[in-house]
Amino acid sequence: MVRYVIGGILLLALAAVLIRRYLDMKRLEKLSGKMEDYLTGHGSRLPISLKEDRIAQVENAAAEMQNRIEVAEERFRLEAGRTSNLTADISHQLKTPLASLRLFCEMDQSAHCEQQISQIERMETLISSLLRLEKLCADGYEFVFEECDIRRLIELAWQQIQPLWPDRTLVLDGEAVIRCDEKWLSEAFRNLMKNACEHTKEGGLIYISLEQTDRTFHCTLEDDGGGAAPKDLPHLFERFYRAEHQSAQGAGLGLAIVKEIIFRHHGHITAENGSRGLRFTISLPQMDLVSK
Repeated sequence: MVRYVIGGILLLALAAVLIRRYLDMKRLEKLSGKMEDYLTGHGSRLPISLKEDRIAQVENAAAEMQNRIEVAEERFRLEAGRTSNLTADISHQLKTPLASLRLFCEMDQSAHCEQQISQIERMETLISSLLRLEKLCADGYEFVFEECDIRRLIELAWQQIQPLWPDRTLVLDGEAVIRCDEKWLSEAFRNLMKNACEHTKEGGLIYISLEQTDRTFHCTLEDDGGGAAPKDLPHLFERFYRAEHQSAQGAGLGLAIVKEIIFRHHGHITAENGSRGLRFTISLPQMDLVSK
């Protein structure tokens, strides 16, 4: 009789342990889901746990991490806002003298008038691009995330720039439908394809591959221009960076703007040399295809 009682007690104790472990696993799964939602921009604040077990320590540590991230983000936004305002003020002050210089050049009609106006236009483009980049970094633009056919987005973006390089060919493979800001993501792809066209010779090819899973959207863009020097790869997304032997045209801000747009979509972009040439890889989290 005693043996049966002891056996029953052991079974109850084992059942209690298994139930406790099951409940702990459910708490961890719930916490993991909330943290992932927070990192993709969909989650709310993580609650503080008043329990006194080890899972509560993890929950409270996650809540504290979220709080520190939000404090750091707020400080970054304030600093970026000050930088953006300073850049906007400087840009505004430069526009008036540049407009005057253009007028004087057109009235003067000197032998170098065409070159002078060309340089003024380049400065105006640089100021405009720099102002857009700083405003992006300061979260100064509202992004509207809606369902979008990425293949169609890329095809339309290519139609806009292809007349500038009529001898280049786009090879597009794959399908994807994701939630994104169509206007800004289209600008990112235009800048990437412009960069590819500039680094390929006549008859060059630009390859874009799209892949979509339940959780992630992947895109690779590669040209057949032979790639970049290894020492240039870590610096391609830096503002004003120019690789050796690169054309002096452009503001040198296109790839920096691309990186910021991808960042605003909670994703990341990398650059490496592929089998044909320079390859960019974009990864974006797959957001719910519903309007928020």
